[in-house]
Amino acid sequence: MNLKTNLLFIALLLLSIVVQCVLGNFPFAFFAFPLDVLLALLWIGGMVYMYKEKRFSQVVRLWLSPQCTYWTLGWLLAGCLIIGLFPQLSVQETAEKSGIFSRLGCYNFMSSWIFVMGLFGLLTHLGMITLKRGFLPGRNRWRFVLNHAGLWLALFAGFIGSAEEQTLRIPVFRDSPNNEAFTEKGTKVFLPKSLQLTDFTVEHYPNGSPRHFSAEVSVGGQPVHLEVNHPYAANWAEDYYLTSYDVQSPQPQYCVVQIVREPLKHLMWLGIVMMLCGSALLFLAGPDRRRMTSN
Repeated sequence: MNLKTNLLFIALLLLSIVVQCVLGNFPFAFFAFPLDVLLALLWIGGMVYMYKEKRFSQVVRLWLSPQCTYWTLGWLLAGCLIIGLFPQLSVQETAEKSGIFSRLGCYNFMSSWIFVMGLFGLLTHLGMITLKRGFLPGRNRWRFVLNHAGLWLALFAGFIGSAEEQTLRIPVFRDSPNNEAFTEKGTKVFLPKSLQLTDFTVEHYPNGSPRHFSAEVSVGGQPVHLEVNHPYAANWAEDYYLTSYDVQSPQPQYCVVQIVREPLKHLMWLGIVMMLCGSALLFLAGPDRRRMTSN
């Protein structure tokens, strides 16, 4: 089994390197929400089917083996080491790089096929061992299941969600509505709703520097109050932040609103809550008395 596990992961590593060199970084835009959630459900369903119907097959035993743990954790740690050693650049900056390290995606490694393939292996292994413990009898299994299923969900949603996260900036004028926002790359994006500044309030320190400012903004005809560090939740995946304003005028004629879109943030929070619940159950259960008695 160890030999087959080693051969499998060596093959996956070589395959990811070849695909990375030929195709470039992983196409996250193609697997955008909600396709990623659908694929995750199919992935989970496939793991459940394999464990329930094929649990004694060599494939399932391979993904449950300790050797698989060593490979998946080692792959992840190596990926984190590369991310720490190489500067992580934007897509435009990465395109200007050349050489073998650029071909391997080292300058934007979290989006490389090598890192994605390693994370896929880790999540598959984590999912299989969670299912194995979940199907065993006993109430204590829920501590394990909550911890590991929460970790699976947080890793999946955090990684995929960060790749899908979009940040827009839009100038909001007092005299006319505007729906033209800009990405961090400078690309123009037209919003479905126009924004217009209706009122702006600034509080100053004695030296004249701004201490606090807030804005009343009309979003598609709906009044919205914005303050620094107090975002407005437009919907479950989109938040509006007030970032700056017209400092040249005593009565600001515009402000700048930052729009952050994170479609999977609530799934990541759910995973974190599950891990906290599992840790709380582990703490409340206390030490393993059977192990202490045997010692």
